[in-house]
Parts: sequence; structure tokens; C-alpha cells
Amino acid sequence: MTASYGWAGKVLWADLTDRKVTVVPTSDFEPEKYIGGVGLNSRIFWELGCPKVAAFHPDNPLILSNGPLAGASGPFSRATISSIAPQAYPDELFTYSGCGSRFPAELKYSGYDAIVVVGKADSPVYLAIDNEDATIKDASALWGLDAFATQQALLNDHPQACAHVIGPAGENLSPTAIIITETSGAAGNGGYGAVMGSKNLKAIVTRGTGRLNVARPDAFMEAIQERKAAGEWVAGPNIAWGRTPNCSPYLGKTLKERHMVKLTGCYGCPYQCHGVFDIPGIGKGAQMCADCWYGYYNPESVEGLWDANIMSQKLGINNFELLGMMGFIRSLVGKDVLKKEDVGLSSIPMLDGRSEPEYGNQEAHHAFLEEFLGGIADGTNIFSKGLARAAEALGPEAMDVYYTINPAWGNMKHHIKGIGEALHWATDNRDPMNSCQDYNRGPAMGLGNNKEIADWFGVPGGYLAAATGGKDQNIYEDIEKETIWVQHHQSVKNALHICELASPPGQHFHPPEMDIRIYESRLLSTVTGIDYSVEKLWEAGERIYNMRRAIMVLREDRHRDDDTLAPIWFEEAIPGSLSEPLDKKKWEVVKDRFYALRGWDVGTGQPTRAKLESLGMKSVADGLEGAGKLG
Repeated sequence: MTASYGWAGKVLWADLTDRKVTVVPTSDFEPEKYIGGVGLNSRIFWELGCPKVAAFHPDNPLILSNGPLAGASGPFSRATISSIAPQAYPDELFTYSGCGSRFPAELKYSGYDAIVVVGKADSPVYLAIDNEDATIKDASALWGLDAFATQQALLNDHPQACAHVIGPAGENLSPTAIIITETSGAAGNGGYGAVMGSKNLKAIVTRGTGRLNVARPDAFMEAIQERKAAGEWVAGPNIAWGRTPNCSPYLGKTLKERHMVKLTGCYGCPYQCHGVFDIPGIGKGAQMCADCWYGYYNPESVEGLWDANIMSQKLGINNFELLGMMGFIRSLVGKDVLKKEDVGLSSIPMLDGRSEPEYGNQEAHHAFLEEFLGGIADGTNIFSKGLARAAEALGPEAMDVYYTINPAWGNMKHHIKGIGEALHWATDNRDPMNSCQDYNRGPAMGLGNNKEIADWFGVPGGYLAAATGGKDQNIYEDIEKETIWVQHHQSVKNALHICELASPPGQHFHPPEMDIRIYESRLLSTVTGIDYSVEKLWEAGERIYNMRRAIMVLREDRHRDDDTLAPIWFEEAIPGSLSEPLDKKKWEVVKDRFYALRGWDVGTGQPTRAKLESLGMKSVADGLEGAGKLG
């Protein structure tokens, strides 16, 4: 590995069972090939042997990596957390979640590219990182505190530090539990707050006074200034979710006009896309996108919405999962499936036919939220195990409703408008749309309806509008090319890291001198001093995706038969998603072409030796062959 440009050069290894902290060179995990974030995490997990243990087993590692751009000025303060996920359904899968705020930069300034936590402490602890000094400290006094109170207590002992913490939901091992920093920055999907709770790990605190070493600082700053001068990395309509919450026109407008305090965002980012709001008697905090989940349940009460957001963040519950729960409950209105006595609630207002707390009366809102969210956090209602397992317990009719909301992997549907997105979902192991605007149908964003952009990148997305008269329809022809392009790009930006809002294909599109691939390879080259051509960077994206697939195959026996969505998606059009049911015959043909284009075995969906060795992954091919799982 080249000298200390971009990468800090060290991985912090914390064994909670022995209460021992050690340091491992980042170079052990080939960062030039896997970069950082999801790539580095996957490489580390492979080296650990892809343990086939349950999510709450002490041998399940919790891995957090930033990227070589972390700590630089720009939309780069992101990190990836990976572990075996208790939220995944029906089986627990090794997957990932993204997070932002100051933490990724503070970790880099402390001198680390990643943290690996293994084992389980015999009593509550937290990991404190102060530059190169890392210690495991007693957290008995913090156990039981909510996420906001925990951070405040830690800041008293670690001024100016940044803390990733869990709330009561994580302590009580709910698969809905998040890892949160400040009041809105969270690793949401996956249930990784519960993984921390299973290890008796209340928090990770870091404070660094070092710096990011940039190999070519003048060239790097020139690249940053170009984006700002072009008006592309500034606040704009593509990132307005925090400013005007999109839960309902009334709630969003009212919350902004009456209660917005300021804008905030990840460290060093020009966007500042989170809104900070303060409602007296409820509290102050930040929100973006699904943080306004309660607005989809009750579109009239600003106070109810904000109370729900603050309460769920304090308890450490995944707001995106809560959004799915609201849709699930609404879908069961009028069906004799969901009864309050079955789920541990004294009332479910919509099912009871009452107007409170659905509209008005903040006292009634608060009482319902305390019971509903408190029951999730402490394990006393059925939703504490997550929406998937709650629906399973309620029976087949509830599962049919569930699968219209969560098409695969225990994750709520999120931007499935075409066959390309559906194929991406089917071949991943979580909601893949968390970090990709690349399919976006907006003319300035993704590949969807912009023929010029799609043609430039050699994918078919751009003909959708012409082929369908502007309507979303199921286009199967060559769509696997679009999916693979997006999977490679998603792997790259979740390794660099670069925010999804700063990296859709349409945002830097000035061919032939500039497109998103050219720009990202330029950023990585100027920071690390290693010359990454577009081809080399794209190969890294392909390598990362193949590593993730190899883990799926080795640990989870992934097969092409598993690469699908729930059966109901082949039987009916799903509201808000595909305009018509998936065609089973065409779907299987698309999968054939997908595996062939990827260089995987078409019959099994397993990577082949030829493909892996072409990517410099001979040891991975050897590992799969030894397990009898090489395509």
C-alpha cells in the first residue's frame, strides 16, 4: 500500500470478551482493490471466514469502515456498518447499513480506516477512541438511558467527541434497533443497534485531532470547486427533504414555516440537507425523509409527527421500519387480522374506528406513541421483533399484505419502478435503494428517462419514456445492463464514500470531458496519489460486488432460485411500484442474461473461477471451490 494518503493505514480491533484492543494494518485487506466502506468491510468479513453464526452470537463481528475520502471537504463523511443482520428475513444475512455525521471524519482523524468489534463483554461497556488511544470503558451508568441522554453523558466525559450509541431498543435486542449519532444520523436498516446490544456495547466514542493526508491537494480542491461553480454541489431541489418534510403537504409546509431552526448535515458537506426543528414541550432535533414516518399515519398533526420522530430516535428505533409498519396497519383496516390484544396495545385507533389520535388531540397522540414505541423498545408488543416476524405471527393474510410492502430480505420497498430495480432488489440482500439515485426517473438525476445519459453509459434506461409513452411499464429488453451498471456504481460510492445525492449519473454529466465515473476516479486519484483510471475504478466496483456475492454463496448458500421477490409480485401490480405483475418467464430469461453478463454460472448464480481470477480474487475462488460452491 502506498504511503499514508487517503487511507489512515490502521484498523482498530476490539475484542470485548477479553477487553483487549489491538491494531491491524489496513494493508492486510488490500485497500487499493477494495477501497473502503462496503468493500473493506466485505474483505474483512471474508478473512474472518464468513462465520455461520446467528446475529446475536459473540462471533458475529460488527465492522465499521469509512473511505479514503473521509475527512475531506465535500459530501464524503459517510461510513458503512456491516454485520449479520437480525432484521433480515427469513434468514439473518451479512449485509450493511450507511451512516454519516461527524463520525467517519473523526475516525479518520483518529488514525483509523475501520473498527472491528468481536466478542461480548460480561457487563455494559463502551469503546472510547481518543486519537490513537483506544480503551474499553465501563458503561453501567449509561445502560438504560435513551440515545440522546447517552450522548450527552458521554460528551461530559469526552468533550467535542462524536458518539455512535444505542437506545433501549438496542439493549432489548429488537431487530428494529438503530445505531444513532446526534439526533438524526443513523445506521437504520439491519438492526445493528441490537447487535451492539447483544455485545453489551452501549456506544463507540471517537475524537481525533489528526488530519486526512491528500496526495495532490491543489488538484483535489480544483475538482471540488468545479462542482460548486457548476451549481451541482449546492443546496437544491434534489435534497429538499429536510427543509420541507415530504410526509404531507400540510405537515411539511407547517413544520418548516413554524418550527425550523437551522440546516445541518454531515461533516464538511455543502448540502446540509437535514432540517433542525424545535417544538416547545416536545424537543429539538433533526429530520430527513423517513424521519417523518408518523405523517403517513396521521397527515394532520405537526406535533404528533414531531413527537413520534423525537421519541423513536431517543428509543433508537428504525424510522424506515416504522414507516412500513404504518403502511401495514393501514392496509389491515377492515380486515379481521390485526387485533390490539394480539399485539400488546390497548388501542389501535384506526382499527378501533376512532378519530383520536389520528387527528388532533396531542395528548392522545402522545399516549398512543408511548405505548406503541415503548412496546417496540422494551419487547412488550409484537412489532418489537420487526415487521416481518410480526406479520408472520399474525398469519397468511397478514403476510400477503406484508409482502406488498416488503418485497424481499425483510426490507420495505423503496423505488421499484422498473425491471432494473426489481432485478437489483432480487440479487441483493437488503433494500439496495438506500444509496442509489441512479435509476431515478428525474431528468437531472438518473438513467431513467434521459436517453442521452443512458446511451452514454451504454444502458437501456433512457428508452423507457419513448417506449412506454412516459409511463412506468415492465421493460425487460437488455435491462440487466442497467442493473449491473448501477450495482458497480453503488459499490464504488459506498466504498469511497460519496453521498448518493452528490453522485447520480446526471449530476456531473458534461461529456466527453466529464461524467460521474471520470469525476469519481479523479477524486480518488488526487486523494490517494494512485492513478485510478475509469476502468480501474469500475473494476473495483465489480470486484466489491463479486466479493459480496461470494459471501452470500459461501455463508448463506445463495442460489439463483433465491434471487427473486415475494410471489405476490408475480401475481398482481403493487401500488406505488410496478405497474403490472412480473412475468415469470421473462423474469427468468432476464436472470439468465444477468448471470451470463456477470460471468457467473447461469444455472446456479455462483461466481466462476474465470471471473474471480480476472478481478484478482484467486483466493476467493479457492475458498468457494473448497466449499463446493464455485460456479
